[in-house]
Amino acid sequence: MRAGLLLSPITILESVVTVNDYGEEETVWEVKFTTKAHVLHDGGTRTDINDEIVYTNLKTFEVRYYVPILEFDRILWEGKTYRVLNIDPNRDKQKLTIRAELVND
Repeated sequence: MRAGLLLSPITILESVVTVNDYGEEETVWEVKFTTKAHVLHDGGTRTDINDEIVYTNLKTFEVRYYVPILEFDRILWEGKTYRVLNIDPNRDKQKLTIRAELVND
């Protein structure tokens, strides 16, 4: 992996379940790790979900092999949150290739 390609700062978020005063469980996204990545645009489509038009954007993030990320984590990049679809480790090139889609909450 070429270090000069890692230009975009990203933040990895992990979900933490907390209990509020009423005993209700809430999911809070907390910062897990901050690093730089090489971001590639994989395209996107315009879909109709429940009579709502949604634009799905797919991105590929390439990061160093040591970055602690799981399939349940999310990526914050340029103010937008992306859901991790899959992680492809490549030990020879010391990189993780992460495919993610834009979260529509």
